[in-house]
Amino acid sequence: MTSEPALPAHDPATGSPLIGAVPSPGETAPRPPRQRLIEGHWGWLDVLIVGPLVASSIYYYVGLPLGTWLILHNQPVKAALLRGSTASMILTGAAVRTSGLSIWVALLAPLPITMCTDPCFFYGGRRYGRALIDFLGRNDPRWNRRLARGERIFARWAGWAVFLAPVIWLPNSVFYFLAGEPRRMPFWQFILLDAAGELAFIVEIEALGYFIGKPAEDVAKSLSNYSLPIVIGMVVLIVIVSVVSGARQARTGSGPAR
Repeated sequence: MTSEPALPAHDPATGSPLIGAVPSPGETAPRPPRQRLIEGHWGWLDVLIVGPLVASSIYYYVGLPLGTWLILHNQPVKAALLRGSTASMILTGAAVRTSGLSIWVALLAPLPITMCTDPCFFYGGRRYGRALIDFLGRNDPRWNRRLARGERIFARWAGWAVFLAPVIWLPNSVFYFLAGEPRRMPFWQFILLDAAGELAFIVEIEALGYFIGKPAEDVAKSLSNYSLPIVIGMVVLIVIVSVVSGARQARTGSGPAR
């Protein structure tokens, strides 16, 4: 693990940073976190910020069969807790109407999984600046378009953008990143707006399930007899997509730079 950057040299009389201060002989100038991220020299803070983002991307695909199995076996609360998928929240909302499920259980079950990586984007913006977007954009060029669009919206709406992003299906991770940039927003304000926005999103989806009611459960129940073939098919599809994507990146050289 690498250590944190040293503080810049200061003039002992004025306390202001010395212009052009250089490290003493035998020492190397500490690189800023964004440069170390690009070079792959991570410290423990980098692992805490970027690690959950990488793990979440992997879990999204690895956990698809699990979420599908739970939904098809009438366990929407567990599916909402472990996956936070739209289908699980629709069925959870239906269960409030048909099975007497507590509305608080239905609302709070998906909240941890939907918010778990949001602080990482916030502190990623604070620690790395635009280098994190560049890092993520190496495998997915859509990040650059998301950032350009997000900057226009954030410049106009600021805190409202953080709150409304999940509700109106905008690329919320970009707004969380922008909120974390220095001098934009304190963390306590961000986390309150984030939690309120995610709850509003959950209410939006579960209300749909509540109004659909029993038909939503009937569809899941009718598919439950085919749950094993469906899950196996999803696993095969995920493997095929991963192999094709990896081969395409190897052929075009679009993988992460070393």
